[in-house]
Order: sequence, then C-alpha cells, then structure tokens
Amino acid sequence: MSLKKSRSLLCLVVWMCLLSSTGCRSLNQPAFSEKIKQEMNPVQAIRLLEEGNQRFVTGHLAEKHVIRNRRQLISEQKPVAVIISCSDSRVAPEIVFDQSLGDLFVIRVAGNIVNDDVIGSVQYAVDHLHVPIVLVLGHENCGAVIEALQRRRHPAYLQSIVNKIEPAAEKAISAGISEKDIIDRAVIENVKMVEDELLEYPAFRSHSGCRDHLDRRWVRQISG
Repeated sequence: MSLKKSRSLLCLVVWMCLLSSTGCRSLNQPAFSEKIKQEMNPVQAIRLLEEGNQRFVTGHLAEKHVIRNRRQLISEQKPVAVIISCSDSRVAPEIVFDQSLGDLFVIRVAGNIVNDDVIGSVQYAVDHLHVPIVLVLGHENCGAVIEALQRRRHPAYLQSIVNKIEPAAEKAISAGISEKDIIDRAVIENVKMVEDELLEYPAFRSHSGCRDHLDRRWVRQISG
C-alpha cells in the first residue's frame, strides 16, 4: 500500500472526555483570569483551548509572563486540561493551544497511544490536580499511524507502539475508503480507540457523568 500525504501540514483531531463532576456552566466573558482557571469546569476548559487554538491559527498569540508564572508555580500547579499527544515535533500542545507554563498537563508518546504509564499519569492529574478534562490529540500524517498502515516489522520497542495502533489501522483499511483519506481515517480511529481504552478503567468511570458528558469535536485544521 502506498500512502500519499495530504497537502496541509497538520490536522488536529480532538476527542474530549470530560472526567470532572463539576457543573458545566459557561462564563459570559471574553477571557479567563488566573483565578477562574484554577476553578475551571469542563465547558470553560474546552472554550479556553478552542480560543487558544484560534489565536494560533490567526497568528495573534497571547502575551505570556513565563518568568512570573514560574515563580507562582513553585508551590502548586493547576493545569486546565490533560493532553495525551503524539511526540511529533510539529504538534506541541502548549503552542497550538497558545497556553503558558503550568496551563496544561501534557503526556506525549509516539502515536498518542496509552499504556500503564500513560494511564497512571492521567490518573494522577485527575485525582490529585483535579484537572477537568482529558483530551486525546491526534494529527495528520502521524508517522506512527503510517507505520501501522504499512504493516512492516520494526525493532522491538518501536513495534510495541505500532502494535497498539494496528487495530485502528485495520479499521481504516477495511472501511474501503479512498487511498488519500486512509491516513486521516486511521488517525481518527486511533484517537477513538484511545478514548475507549481510557474509559475502560474504573478509576475514570467513577467520576460522575464521564460517559454522559463525553464531548467529541474537531478543533480545526491548522497550516504550518
């Protein structure tokens, strides 16, 4: 199978699992203060990320005070979201969502897969930092997904990542879609598979309303 790359550089695929039992009331104001960030509910956190991504897309990034924030963060952290992201150098969540130091709890691994270490990291953020949402972030032309689609063998540690993605790749292949769309379909299937795997863990299901408040959406396409 030959896989053709699509023309845009990146496409963010977002599946959001709302793991917080807090209310879902939105704020009628254009920006979020630091105090509001510390008490943010899932709907507000989603809006914060969408607005940040829009700033990234349009090139109007927010002013950041990294040194000042670093001093404030010495004693505690209050991230507004957990991001499970691919390690791809072009998809740094803090940049594409225009967030600063301490705003996101980011877990990065090739192919945005989950294993025990990733699950443990998510559980720490949800239980101890009370992060209101967990976001699984896939991207266009993901190298790990392409390797799974190619069905080639790799050295042991790389193969362990590819093995996790192969069921999503097989779903995309069996869908009978055009060759130019198959990578994007496999990326989406992989994100959905990760989401379902997260929800298999009793620790996450115990947060009331997790399945009821599941929110699946595209963020948007971005160009490099």
